[in-house]
This record gives sequence, C-alpha cells and structure tokens, in this order.
Amino acid sequence: MRPLTMPRDSIANGPPAVPVRAAPPMIAIQGVSQTFKTAGRKDHLAISDINLDIADGAFVSILGPSGCGKSTLLYIVGGFVAPTAGIVKVKDKAITGPGPDRGPVFQEFALFPWKTVLGNVIYGLRQQGVPRAEAEERGHKLLAMVGLKGYEAFYPKELSGGMKQRVAIARTLAYNPSVLLMDEPFGALDAHTRTRLQNDLLDIWERDRKTVLFVTHAVDEAVYLSDKVIVMSRSPGRIKKVVDIDLPRPRRRAELLLDVHYQKYVVDIERLIEDAPEDAVHP
Repeated sequence: MRPLTMPRDSIANGPPAVPVRAAPPMIAIQGVSQTFKTAGRKDHLAISDINLDIADGAFVSILGPSGCGKSTLLYIVGGFVAPTAGIVKVKDKAITGPGPDRGPVFQEFALFPWKTVLGNVIYGLRQQGVPRAEAEERGHKLLAMVGLKGYEAFYPKELSGGMKQRVAIARTLAYNPSVLLMDEPFGALDAHTRTRLQNDLLDIWERDRKTVLFVTHAVDEAVYLSDKVIVMSRSPGRIKKVVDIDLPRPRRRAELLLDVHYQKYVVDIERLIEDAPEDAVHP
C-alpha cells in the first residue's frame, strides 16, 4: 500500500483557515422610517430610510436641525415607538418593545417625588425582585460614583437640577443595561453643571464602556463626548453624514479647546448642519 501523502503546499501552509465571523454590531438600524399622523390626519414622514450600525462600547451622538427626528430615532431604538418601516436589532435580536438591555435617560428627570434619592435609584432593581439589601448596596455604590454620596435620604425637591440628573443616571445604571439612550440629558442645565456632568458621563463611560446613543443640539458637546457624530438632514430626517471623531482618549476639555483638530470638527459639523437648504445627503 502506498503511503498517504499531502500536497507540498498543504504541508507548508497548514490546514485551511476557518473564516472568522465578525461580531454583530450592538445596535443595527436597518431601513428605518417613521410616519406619524398630524392633527389634521395627514401623514408626516419624520425619518426616512435610516441605516446605521453602532459597535459595542461606542459613544455615538446624533445631531441635526430641530424637528429632524433625532428623538424619534432614539425612541425607536428604545422600543417606545414602533417604526413604520424597517427593523432595529440589539445584539442581533429584533426590538419588539422596551427592555432592560436599553436604559433611557431623558431631559426630564422623571423622579418619584415621594421617594428618597436611594429609593429612586433602587426602584427598578426592587421591581425586578432584587433583595433590598443587595439593591441598596448597589444603589450606594452608584450614588458614590455619580458624586451623590451622603444624599441618599434626600428627596428630589431638595436637589438641584444637576443633582436630579445624576440620580436619573444612577437609576438607569442600577439595572446594568448594555445600551444607554440619552435624549438631551443635559439640555436644561446651566453651562457649568452641564460641563461637570459631561465629564462625569465620560468617566463612567471610560469605566464601563457601555454603548451610548446620545441626542444633542450642541455640536461642541457631541464632538467632546463621541467616537462618531451622526448628522441628520432636515425633516424628513435622513443621515446626511457620519463623522468619525479621531481625538485621543481620555479627553480633557481644557486641552481639547486648544486642539486645532477639535476646533475643525466643531466648525465643519456646524457648517454641515447649517449649509445647503436642500440638505443634500452625502455618502
């Protein structure tokens, strides 16, 4: 019997490589459009044919003119609004409604006024059946993380706007969602408080690397925080341009303000939002 031989090139190169399947994006938005009925029962196309992949751990901001559908898109990802067309997937599973994998933080704090700070933070955990001692332990850690150690027994009426938003962020982080959905969370705050909370949010993101989808009107805020900025056109909202923000991390505001690359991103994105009345869509 003749010995079994392998082709010379097979021996040299080893066994054929097994193709590696790329991990799916954390959020996949595929052909999403949304039409609403107006008060006059007419159809209004809010967003049109949105296609966007967001990687696990990315910080992505959405910018655009008022009424372009930024918040609508966020609510669709959150499962609060069903798209008229298209599909949204999180971890390769289609969204059918709200879920604990997506944590919303809105401009309105929506805290329970009759509950203490700690009671607000642990509310979701208790609803999920987490024992009180375990929930309170996690609540104390989160309040320390957002700079509210010592305020556990306070009520919302006793807090400033910035402190209320810190409670809202801690409450969302309590049940450990994979994705944070933030709709202008700092929009109602004064400039100093807004800056402090931006820095706190970046510290939390650097620590946990959750995927963040962040809606804002402020170009400088989007550039400072994000890996990518999605610029949307006027209504009906479409993706006008995706801008990759290539700035070093961790970021320090004082250094970035002097960085010509940061300045150019801000100016270029401002122009994208303001120019071309017809809002031609760029690839």
